[in-house]
Amino acid sequence: MNKIFKYRLLRHLPGKVGRRYGRKLENRLRPGRNSVALAEFADAVRSNRGKTCIDLGANLGVYTRQMALSAKTVIAFEPDPWTFAELSINVADLENVVLMQAAASICDATVALYRGPDFGKNPNMLSQSSSIVEANPSVVQESAAEVQQIDFIRFLSELNEDIGIIKIDIEGAEFELLEALFDSPEVLGRIDYVFAETHEAIMPEFEDRAASLRERARGVARPRINMYWP
Repeated sequence: MNKIFKYRLLRHLPGKVGRRYGRKLENRLRPGRNSVALAEFADAVRSNRGKTCIDLGANLGVYTRQMALSAKTVIAFEPDPWTFAELSINVADLENVVLMQAAASICDATVALYRGPDFGKNPNMLSQSSSIVEANPSVVQESAAEVQQIDFIRFLSELNEDIGIIKIDIEGAEFELLEALFDSPEVLGRIDYVFAETHEAIMPEFEDRAASLRERARGVARPRINMYWP
């Protein structure tokens, strides 16, 4: 039996078994969905010319730069000290980029940011997996750096303007943040597009939360929410 066909059938089983096969199906189909997300992101950038955009988990600034070419302002969050220094260099020529050396979450705090075990050997590659979520299997406790964390819902409330795009790639911390956004409809309704990567494939304990978030996203008229960011 073709595996995709098998997973399509088994995803309808009740409870966690069905959800597990649903995830297997999504993982099989995800390369196509990733391409769709990138194409939709490019369209969103074009259609949100002159608006403020936000990059959560900006890393080295690839998508910060893409948004900055047409946005009024791009606010880029990157908590990792090494990565933030590189990001600052990479976008130094962009006057409309505001850099925030902080993690985005649901409260103001000083937190541990965990890195991969061999971060020092290849920081360009491994900076992509740095996370404030200790359960992330890509990181280790021994590599932790102390960073600032910002209450992102409060940040958006105080910003008090419509947002064109929010890109969220924060290595497991997206679950709490997205739940808080859904619980703040007055804030959520001021955003045009949300593109989020979810990490339940490597953290299966979050599968139920991911499924719930996707269900909630289907019921939202604004913003357009794509939860298959690559």
